[in-house]
Amino acid sequence: MNAYQNFLDFFSMNNGERLDGLSEIYFSGMSRDERAMAFEYLLKMVLEGGSWESVNGLFIADAERAALVVRKLLDAHQLREDAEIAAAWNLYCLQSDSSLIPVFIRLMSSGDKYNRAHAAFYVPADDFTPELDSALKGMIRTETETLPLVNATNKYLECHGITRESVSKEEFSRLYRGLRSDEAGVKEAVFNELKNLLQ
Repeated sequence: MNAYQNFLDFFSMNNGERLDGLSEIYFSGMSRDERAMAFEYLLKMVLEGGSWESVNGLFIADAERAALVVRKLLDAHQLREDAEIAAAWNLYCLQSDSSLIPVFIRLMSSGDKYNRAHAAFYVPADDFTPELDSALKGMIRTETETLPLVNATNKYLECHGITRESVSKEEFSRLYRGLRSDEAGVKEAVFNELKNLLQ
């Protein structure tokens, strides 16, 4: 039961010790029975609203079982905001279900800056809808906190096929700086330039 005990010990660590999060490492040495016990342990947390960690852990323990339970909780709005983001992201990774995109969009306007940042970071770039376009533009135009703004800017570029790997460093920097500009006209010019890329 050493691997299972390590898993349980994770939850008694303080936040500084938990920086790397609950990962596959905690589950890899478990027997099938231990993994099932870990699933039940996490399920209790998730049924109480969950957290980013508990939802991700549930999917690591047993993705198929987790998907069934978590989808019902997500649809019934019974998860906390950070758990909703983890749920939508894990479900999208399994199913590529575009009906999950509105979850990310809604949480891009959360009152919690970390949830806004996570929503912008984890929203899938491969399902770029007009609603997602509008939500990311809205964040880029109005967000005052650095991390959500950085994530929204990077995601908006990614949605247009612009990453640090796909274009030159200079081109990426030019577009990124344009979207982060304090001048509205500069931002709008970059929005128009990117819009033309998709046509």
